[in-house]
Amino acid sequence: MGFWNKIFARSRDEPKNIPTGRRTIIGNGYTSTLSPYNSRIVNILKSLRQIPDESSAIEFLKKVNPDVSMAVWNFIRLANQGNEMHFYTTGKAKSRITYLEDEWREFAARINEISNSGLDGLIDQLHLSSFMLGGMAVEVEVTDDRKDIYDVYVVKPQTIYWELGDVDGHKKWIPYQWQLGKKVYLDPQNANFFWVPSDPDIGDPRGTLTLSPVLQAIDFQMQILQDLQAVLHHQGYPRNDIEIDLDKIMAVIPSHIKNNPEKLRQYLEDEWAWIEKLFQKLNPDDDYIHYNNVKVNMSNGANASRSLDVRAISELLDVQTLSGTKQMAIFMNRNQGVTESWGTVQFRIFCSGIASCQRGSKRLIEEIARLWCRVNGVQAIPVFKHNILDWNSEEQRMTVNLLKQKFYAIAVLMGWIDNDKAAQEVMGTEKAAGEPPADSARVSFSNDSSEIIDNKIKVLENEQKSISKKVVDLFRR
Repeated sequence: MGFWNKIFARSRDEPKNIPTGRRTIIGNGYTSTLSPYNSRIVNILKSLRQIPDESSAIEFLKKVNPDVSMAVWNFIRLANQGNEMHFYTTGKAKSRITYLEDEWREFAARINEISNSGLDGLIDQLHLSSFMLGGMAVEVEVTDDRKDIYDVYVVKPQTIYWELGDVDGHKKWIPYQWQLGKKVYLDPQNANFFWVPSDPDIGDPRGTLTLSPVLQAIDFQMQILQDLQAVLHHQGYPRNDIEIDLDKIMAVIPSHIKNNPEKLRQYLEDEWAWIEKLFQKLNPDDDYIHYNNVKVNMSNGANASRSLDVRAISELLDVQTLSGTKQMAIFMNRNQGVTESWGTVQFRIFCSGIASCQRGSKRLIEEIARLWCRVNGVQAIPVFKHNILDWNSEEQRMTVNLLKQKFYAIAVLMGWIDNDKAAQEVMGTEKAAGEPPADSARVSFSNDSSEIIDNKIKVLENEQKSISKKVVDLFRR
């Protein structure tokens, strides 16, 4: 009992150093109501160019631009494939604390109260913040009695400022927020604030906006699409050539008008406007009725010549957009010419980028779990794992699982690990159901593995024969 009391005893002094309450705020602190109304933007390109801040422009494009919206959708959905949280005892002999995992699941289900989506929704917001806003930040609100965590809040990176200060004789960047004209510091002495930037520059605690290059590409894309729309309207629709015979008009103009340049100009302009108005009022199925001073040349279709190659421009825009959004062609409906093999390679590259973001959220969740253990008076090591993004087929996945089982089975038979450790890693159970049957284990393995197991069995059989022989000799004496 002394051993277990030492591990799970509630700490008395350490929780006193944990700040309580919440220091960060939502938004700017002035708005206290939210409306469900979302206005529709008429001129998206004009609105985009009027936004001076890069992060605000990226958030704007996420809601109005199909390519950016698709990129964010792909990243967020693929980055969260489920997760596992395990707790291990401290010290050299680490074992899983299963009862603590059950309590963690209850805690994970009730946090992130604002969206009622629990830990999964919190992780989605963290990945969204990392992909779009340059980092992940959370604040954990501890209750006043320091015995529980009230909630966990995702903090928008753009609300965090940094100040170079002196902490215990060392120069460090201290995060803070402006709240109603006042500085509120978020250092460990004042708040349970955790921050992980995305690809930060050297000596800079702020992260890098991953989607920043897409702003130029989308601006160019929208401008080109507007220009193409004008070109298509100009060249793509069939037209009629209305010819006005100036000689016939001049023949019917009265002499007092013909001899006055100003009146002649006004007369011709009025005649032009009258003919133009006459043809504009015609319905598509109306017949042409006009004097012989007007000639209608019927057009059979669009202009035969093209002033530009739309496909070449579209391919140029695709390259810029895909590079800016950090997406692969197969994810953005632009997979022309991409084979299945190259598609698999692209998917794997994309998964590597997602794994990099997941390492940041893993660190934050483990920080939250460590604080949760402290306020609950538990000494444990939390280990958080994201489920691996499945880019393999079902057959490949089963093959990997079998190889993993073989690996741990061989390790057990060779005496490198115990059977319980293998059961934890392979099946996720705390203890194994029984000892491995060495005689029949070879059936489950390939030829290479069978050799190792056969050698191990032969050694055991030789040892058994040697012991039996010594016992027989002893009785003979």
